[in-house]
Amino acid sequence: MSTGDFNAIVSKHLGQAGSYAIQTDKFDSSLLVPMPRDVVRREIGVDLGFVGVDVWHCHEATFLLNNGLPIAGTLKVVIPAHSPFMVESKSFKLYLNSFDMCKMGSTFPLAIQNYLYQIKIDIEKCTETQINLEFFVNGEHESLIGDPTIGYEDLYDVIPKETLEKIIIDDYTGQTTDLIKFIDGHEDKPGTFLYYTNVLRSRCRHTKQKDTGTAFFKIKTKRGTVIATELLKMVISLREVNEFHEFCAEKLYTAIMSLPYVDSCVVMLMYARRGSLDINPVRATYEKDIPTSLKLSYIYTKKTMGQ
Repeated sequence: MSTGDFNAIVSKHLGQAGSYAIQTDKFDSSLLVPMPRDVVRREIGVDLGFVGVDVWHCHEATFLLNNGLPIAGTLKVVIPAHSPFMVESKSFKLYLNSFDMCKMGSTFPLAIQNYLYQIKIDIEKCTETQINLEFFVNGEHESLIGDPTIGYEDLYDVIPKETLEKIIIDDYTGQTTDLIKFIDGHEDKPGTFLYYTNVLRSRCRHTKQKDTGTAFFKIKTKRGTVIATELLKMVISLREVNEFHEFCAEKLYTAIMSLPYVDSCVVMLMYARRGSLDINPVRATYEKDIPTSLKLSYIYTKKTMGQ
């Protein structure tokens, strides 16, 4: 498939005037738009030497009991990054909205079970892979909150304010490929560096709308030290990049792993919700390094400041 064909698929809903207000009493699986991952990966030169997941939260999930009583909550969906297809986000929103007036069962447990069963079938057909999902009813998730970001340091705290004020930022288009540098010889031993920043910003590949959030990095070196200012510049360089969330994570991961002295890496981009959905792509060298609270669907993920 060519990039032109990919863009044609994406434009089925994105940038179109299709209304979110159209409601029926039948869910509509045909609204889902699968997007092949390999097209963009070839285009941007992403190396598939990683594992990962795309974690979606729908914060406005709702449907009806058979007596007409609404159930509302948050739906968490975890899709493996190795799936042949990903779900186009607006199509996912429209699809989930189609359940709003659907009667899914006579009791709370039955209705939730039917809701999850149908979504699992449809998303697995769309992505051609097995997924995990869970529905959190209002209030019940408080005891299940998981914070995947404990131990990370804010780059704006790590870097002295006087240094931040003197940094020259001249790349907002992701063109620079050697922004992160390691100090050879200063540290002749392995190191582990956990940083985050709330200044993550990129643009939608198709509509050019801005997407913001928090970027997290766990970088293990064979030797040497990560220079925090250079890592910050790499995140900032995405500011005017027109790309989907998932591929922004993969671009960052690939760039980091291409550098000398890097042993392993985890990139987590926790994007703020747009409409009713937030998307959180995670890419890692090893499965064990992906936070459990993100990859397990039954743990409600705590939001970051940037979300």
